[in-house]
Amino acid sequence: MDEDVRRRLVKGLLGLVFGIVATWLATYITDRILGPEGELSS
Repeated sequence: MDEDVRRRLVKGLLGLVFGIVATWLATYITDRILGPEGELSS
């Protein structure tokens, strides 16, 4: 496998993994601060 192809593949996979982790972490922190999305307090 060419070095450039391998580099682009690894960069793409890491971007995907970090994107998923960042989204999960943002949701987790928001739920910890504001409570779960389903709960509405009046």
